[in-house]
Amino acid sequence: MALKRHRLCQRRKALGYSQERLADILGVERSTVVRWENAETDPQPWHRTRIAAALGVTLEQFDDMLVDVSVATHRGQAMGDESHPASSAARTELLKGLRIFLTSYLATPARPPQSLVEVRRSVGRVHNLYQRASYTLAARLLPDVLSQATELSRRSTGLHRGSAFRLLAAAYIAASKLAAKVGDRDTALLTADRGSTAARLADDQALAAVAAYQAACALMRLPGRATEAEQVLWSSIDRLASTGPTTDPDLLSAHGALLLRAAIMTAGQGKPKDAARFLAQAEGLATTLGADHNRLWTGFGPTNVVIHAVSAAVRAGNADQALEIGTRLDTSRLPTVLVGRRAQVHVDLAAAALMSAGDRSISVLHLLEAERVAAEVVHTNVQARTLLLDLLAKERRVTTPGLRPLAERAGLLA
Repeated sequence: MALKRHRLCQRRKALGYSQERLADILGVERSTVVRWENAETDPQPWHRTRIAAALGVTLEQFDDMLVDVSVATHRGQAMGDESHPASSAARTELLKGLRIFLTSYLATPARPPQSLVEVRRSVGRVHNLYQRASYTLAARLLPDVLSQATELSRRSTGLHRGSAFRLLAAAYIAASKLAAKVGDRDTALLTADRGSTAARLADDQALAAVAAYQAACALMRLPGRATEAEQVLWSSIDRLASTGPTTDPDLLSAHGALLLRAAIMTAGQGKPKDAARFLAQAEGLATTLGADHNRLWTGFGPTNVVIHAVSAAVRAGNADQALEIGTRLDTSRLPTVLVGRRAQVHVDLAAAALMSAGDRSISVLHLLEAERVAAEVVHTNVQARTLLLDLLAKERRVTTPGLRPLAERAGLLA
């Protein structure tokens, strides 16, 4: 299986490091670096933070480098991420309509303008499709939804103007979520920024905070912009905290979502105390909220805090902690629409199982369950695809009989 992580190699060379030099910095053998670059093995969790620091990238960017694999494509061999419909060349096709809309500054709606009620229904449908992990259908509908929301904001006056811009902000936030999910970071940032502008025009602080959340997600994965991502998160969290206690469910949910994103980021930076502090603050807001809700399509609530505790433990390399938290997690409490979030739990637990004891069979079972819950999560998710490539590189067909069929459905085998 001839594999190569070209972006990882290119980053090392851009810094002027030989394989020997990088190995010296990390305290490993040169052969270990060679195996990482040839995708023969994945770095252990305790190595990842040090590698990302040595290469001057965030953990999210390093994860992208690990999954960006170029390989032979003849029958039965693993294929690079370029082959999957939700990535690189193929993801251009998935987001083609969105890209055309974003660059058509003087375009008018292709059909008669919709009423405010109709646009509200359309925006809600796109968000629901995203949360149900129906990414392909959401991508197909988004250009028209954005076009109608833009036209509505242009022609609305008086009391309706604020409502129109709220819908426009929500539509752009949906676009940013989808672009981030399939790995198009530039489009994710552009649409988050437009969503932020629309939210400010609507004078809606909660929506502006959700747009800031999306901007931080995009910035974290863009080379050299991790510091900006931190600034967006900290300033947004501080702004909401400075307003004092509130019972407004939208503000509670937006604030909680930002805290959970901060927990994931700091866990990946090797700052477990900061991650625990953010999780505790989010838990306090969830308690005030009282139950699992889906305000502003954040999915924020007590169960979502526990889900992010699992993710933070995985990001920090604390596999046993992630598995222990997973035993206490009841995703049936989530709103029904949050299908993608239920599937993500199994992706995280698959990573934890592989990290904890190298248990490939349990890892594959979790990925199969994630696919059963929401197939497009496994077929699109960078983390899931990284796991599949790692499992394929160390495949034992007797213990993981479901692995190859799953990899074929995910587009990783020709």
